[in-house]
Amino acid sequence: MSSDSKHYVVRPLPIILVLYIIGIIYGKFISINLILLFSIIILLMLISIISFVKQWNTTTALLFLIIFLIGILNYNLNSNPIGANHIANFIEDKKLTIIGTVLDKEYYLNQEKISLKVKVSQIERKDYSIKTQGLLLVNTYLGNCPYEYGDVLKIKGKLERPIKQKNFGEFDYESYLAREKIFTYLNIWQEKDIVKIGENDSNFLVSFSLSARNKIKKITEQTLPPPYNYLLMGMLLGEKSFIPPYLKEVFAEAGVMHILAVSGLHVGIIAMALLAFLSILRLPKKLKLFTLILILIMYASITGFRPSVLRATIMFILLIGGKLINRSRSLNISLFFAALLILLLNPLILYDAGFLLSFIVTFFIINLSPILQGLFSKIVVWIKNPLAVSTAAWVGIFPLSAYFFSKVSIISIVSNIFIIPLAGIAVILGFITFFIGLVSISLAGIVANINYLVLNLITLIAKSFSLLPFAFVYVAQPSILVIIFYYLTIFFIIEIFYKKTLSLKIKKKASLIILSVILIIIIAQVFYPADNLKVNFINVGEGDSILIEAPNKINILIDGGGSPQSDFDVGSKTVIPYLRRKGINKIDLLILTHPHLDHLEGLLPVLREFKVDMVLDSGLISNLSAYKEFISLIQKKGIPYHKAKAGDNFIFSNNLEIFLLNPLYDSDFYDDSDFNNASIVVKLFYKNADFLFTGDIEEAAEKKLLVWQNILQSDVLKVGHHGSSTSTNLEFLDKVDPSIAVITVGKNYFGHPSQKIIERLEDKNIQIYRTDEDGTIIIRTNGQEYWIRTLRGNN
Repeated sequence: MSSDSKHYVVRPLPIILVLYIIGIIYGKFISINLILLFSIIILLMLISIISFVKQWNTTTALLFLIIFLIGILNYNLNSNPIGANHIANFIEDKKLTIIGTVLDKEYYLNQEKISLKVKVSQIERKDYSIKTQGLLLVNTYLGNCPYEYGDVLKIKGKLERPIKQKNFGEFDYESYLAREKIFTYLNIWQEKDIVKIGENDSNFLVSFSLSARNKIKKITEQTLPPPYNYLLMGMLLGEKSFIPPYLKEVFAEAGVMHILAVSGLHVGIIAMALLAFLSILRLPKKLKLFTLILILIMYASITGFRPSVLRATIMFILLIGGKLINRSRSLNISLFFAALLILLLNPLILYDAGFLLSFIVTFFIINLSPILQGLFSKIVVWIKNPLAVSTAAWVGIFPLSAYFFSKVSIISIVSNIFIIPLAGIAVILGFITFFIGLVSISLAGIVANINYLVLNLITLIAKSFSLLPFAFVYVAQPSILVIIFYYLTIFFIIEIFYKKTLSLKIKKKASLIILSVILIIIIAQVFYPADNLKVNFINVGEGDSILIEAPNKINILIDGGGSPQSDFDVGSKTVIPYLRRKGINKIDLLILTHPHLDHLEGLLPVLREFKVDMVLDSGLISNLSAYKEFISLIQKKGIPYHKAKAGDNFIFSNNLEIFLLNPLYDSDFYDDSDFNNASIVVKLFYKNADFLFTGDIEEAAEKKLLVWQNILQSDVLKVGHHGSSTSTNLEFLDKVDPSIAVITVGKNYFGHPSQKIIERLEDKNIQIYRTDEDGTIIIRTNGQEYWIRTLRGNN
């Protein structure tokens, strides 16, 4: 046996964790009878016991299979409401009277709502009641919501299903609530629909934690002015709802947003400060460590057991436990154990950004920063160590930051060196202020004044870094496979060159695999057809927004959606993030088909933030303030403006051309009531493929467009006016003769899409796709064939 292999030890915990995680991921994509799966697991457990007793060589394989199946089982147990009487099974189209107890309360200032997490006990009917179970999210829009933990409420409202993810890569609100074990919600708009009818016995730890949390907030508000009191609340409690949006943006662009969300960093600062304080008291070692564990658990409870805090607390408890029994604990094993424990309690947390960022960054700090310290050996110690930690964290966070935010902070490596020590001071001073404030607010104010200077300095440094031209860059959202490959590559580079935990044989195989994958990627880049065109029908609800991605990085945006019935900013919240995730920073041609808000509103943020080479507009004169701003932005930025007319064509290459079929008349011909029929109608030619985008034209315009005869024929039709009964008349449809019809539509009060239009399309065997049912619809073509991909999997 070689000396290399003599020291090679297989640690089962990382393998168990990986298999369990694979089971969780696999469980998301399969539907299986849980009783059958549970029976299989029990059977395999019995077989593995027999195998162990008989000393068969199948024991390990059986145990690994069991762990994988437990991952599948646990995911399915937590991702769906369990039990016939679960509150989520009573969703119906009428108001219900529900009795439940408040468990938690959260403020959302930007939405002017206060949300209550309620544990439901029963539903009241006219003559009887039904015992129910499960959690309910109650969103109140009353300005004031006096209800607190333990209050029993009678609530009247209509249960709703959580909003599904609308577009690829967007925040998934439904999954977010599922992680909280919430599968339904209701909204309260009137005080009479929510009444306190009693109080329940409360859990001591929860009551204490909420009381302490509220006291920390109150003392912080009394001793610091805005926005610094809100910054400190973010650092101490993870509450960011009161921090002004502009300040959040500053911290995000400086790459230090993490200091405003309670994390392992904060737990570490508190643990070190407490350890120093308890050492001064000269307490016995065991009492000191037990006290530290107790306080850390209490702090984790006060912060609501956030994944990053829970991870750090479990790791500290394991390390402290090791000291109590005089045994050293590996940081990696503590990290893996913490991850496994949290995922056993809630497997859905695997898809939480905070969980992933916390564990990945910690792993890289543990394993990469010592290596970097060696590489930075010529730098003075007080810079070398923080630089190594900051660089290791950046290497770890880079792909996840790109995936979740489409933005990577370049300056964060440097900014964290300056800000993290100051954040540590601010956190310690914040807690000192709190404890003194319990006795005297005046004395607490003296410490808070010092902290005011520290918080002011943190803000000033963050602003300075965020203003640098290279502070951050927008990047395309990487695929999951690319992220996995990135981490595996970094891991094996560390193992091959710097560590000796893997055998030489495995290292050689890993090197061969990595080189092979790199070669495959290079070959794919060389031979994979780069001349495909993609048409993205972005789900903007009741509106239109269509992104055309053509070869040679040509990007065309037709409309931007809008929300006439609400104040939701569809441009900033939906369209721009979608473009960012695609890695798009420039629009070659922006088209506004007609000046109605559900097509126009979302283009305003695009014009503000993106470089636009040309704007194509119908030229219709509108008195809408949004349209006036649209024209003003074009003029202010000096963007070339073209007034559309039928017969115009735009040739981008030998294979790509846009031809305009409408408006047939000058803009003066149309009045406000006829704007739909003045919509720009775009015929897109790409090699032998063609698309027809019809805006909101109705039957009157469709009949006039018949003059174009065979030019109308298109493989793909964007159905006019969201599938309204006033559009897509039979004669026009016969002339277009599409194979695929796309309806851009959302929740509305107009009856869109009309069932008559749906039946008309079905009668002609046209394949129908709808953004309200399918989410994002992406049609890719090489000019000969079409491939269709939708968010909901209707491919």
